[in-house]
Amino acid sequence: MIEKIKKILNEVLNDSGFFQVKDFEVKEPPPNINFEFSTNLPILISKKYNVLLEDVYNKIENSINNNYKNIFIEINFTSPGFLNFNLDRNFYYEELKKIFFEKEEYPCLDKYKNKKVLVEFISANPTGPLHIGHGRCAVLGDVLSNILKKMGCEVYKEYYINDRGRQIDILTASVVEVIILENLSEVEEEVFSWCRKVLVDSKYKGEYIKEISVEISKIFKKITLNEIEKIKTKIVELIMDNIKNTLKRMGIDFDSYLNETELYKSGLNQKIKNLLQEFGLIEEKEGALWVKAKNLGDEKDRVIIKSDGEPTYFFSDIIYHYYKIMRNYNWLINIWGTDHHGYVERLRGTVELISKKLEKEVKLDIILYQLVSLITKNQRVSMSTREGRFISLDEVLDEVGSDVTRFFLLTKSPNTHLDFDLELAKEHSLKNPVYYTQYAHTRCVGILKEASNLEPNFSIEQYIDDFRDYISNLDKTSYEFKLVKTLCVYSNVLEKCIENFSPHYLCNYLIDLSKIFHKFYETTRVISSNKIDFCRLLLVVASKIILKNSLSLLNIQAPEKM
Repeated sequence: MIEKIKKILNEVLNDSGFFQVKDFEVKEPPPNINFEFSTNLPILISKKYNVLLEDVYNKIENSINNNYKNIFIEINFTSPGFLNFNLDRNFYYEELKKIFFEKEEYPCLDKYKNKKVLVEFISANPTGPLHIGHGRCAVLGDVLSNILKKMGCEVYKEYYINDRGRQIDILTASVVEVIILENLSEVEEEVFSWCRKVLVDSKYKGEYIKEISVEISKIFKKITLNEIEKIKTKIVELIMDNIKNTLKRMGIDFDSYLNETELYKSGLNQKIKNLLQEFGLIEEKEGALWVKAKNLGDEKDRVIIKSDGEPTYFFSDIIYHYYKIMRNYNWLINIWGTDHHGYVERLRGTVELISKKLEKEVKLDIILYQLVSLITKNQRVSMSTREGRFISLDEVLDEVGSDVTRFFLLTKSPNTHLDFDLELAKEHSLKNPVYYTQYAHTRCVGILKEASNLEPNFSIEQYIDDFRDYISNLDKTSYEFKLVKTLCVYSNVLEKCIENFSPHYLCNYLIDLSKIFHKFYETTRVISSNKIDFCRLLLVVASKIILKNSLSLLNIQAPEKM
């Protein structure tokens, strides 16, 4: 509905002698402004055309009074330059009709069709179990993908597995060292030397390393240097099996798991080297191969092949994104931890160059999410995967389940640090926002079930015309009208989630909608003395659809009773 309002406001601008504006707001004004919506358009027009605000007001007012009085039934201007307005109730009626008849298909916007999107998320190094920070990335990617799909995009979810390089060497050596210390398998002398060389600075610790060492010793009765690569592969497999099981518990499915080693086996690395040379971006110095990353927007040039012949993460990222583009995705979305911020500009510049070379229009968006702190009994839990000191995502799921875990990890914007309060998450009461929103849905189900018992043949079509009159006569201060208005901005909330790459808007919306529905439930009788107010019942039908759709996008259950 908001998009429709924006389109009409742009028509008003045209009629007023101004050009259309793309980026302006339409939102609910502060409580002291007694109007349904407000826009900052007058401020933007005044600045853009260097026109007095009073003149902007007058031209917009004349245009509305002459041509749009049937849409904006009341307008008002407030400092420092906002246009406040009330809409004709038919606007709300038409949007609610869409909700009634499109149901779980509502909404789908044309502007998102033909978007082929690849969302890459988690992609955690397979060096240990997933922890709560990985969980945040997991639900961000999953829910964002759900929303994109709902709005009409073709979406593909991918987990990129860094199964080669120094961290995998350290992981493997850490496992083999335990095998040596526990005498679990016979170990060739050369392997001792290899372990000492790899573990000179650090190692992976923890119970999971011991568990993996036991599994490896069952498969490899003798550990030889020739079989180290096979052992690496098996260790990664074991860890990825654990990760996939955790994700299954979270209700997260990927369309593909792509191994970094497969990209190198395909020969794409040589293709990329040739391509970078064509661009004049490669130079050799200090025995290493460098890319002129400053030409790509980075602060300095970067090594892509070390002096020992080992490729860097940046080189692997270039190969991987070339592969994404070659698969004809026109919108690439990466969700990375905040520690990857240094990679953003250099990768963006590289993708831009490759896209031009391949004559493809490709948009790259990189979302950096902040860390998660687990709070239990008012204490912050200190975590380190390398030290083996962390609470795994599985342990959190054991405590509070998938629904609560998902919701709590989505309540803030990705660029904000998140505290996960384990004690609140355990609450089986309305203090817990998950139960609060689910309870709103069960109340809808309860009312509709009672109505069905009284009127088994009830249909929306029977009362849809009466519903128009009902909407027209609602007091704008009533919870009924507040519920109408909140239901009608649902599609705009989903757009905000996409525009800002943050599903937290949907979580906040769900809490607000539930709050208003609970107030509506407490103050308004839908069924009284075995008589049904069918227009109010239709409002319950619409509420149930949007509550269920919202919970479905979050991949959280919408229970019928609690």
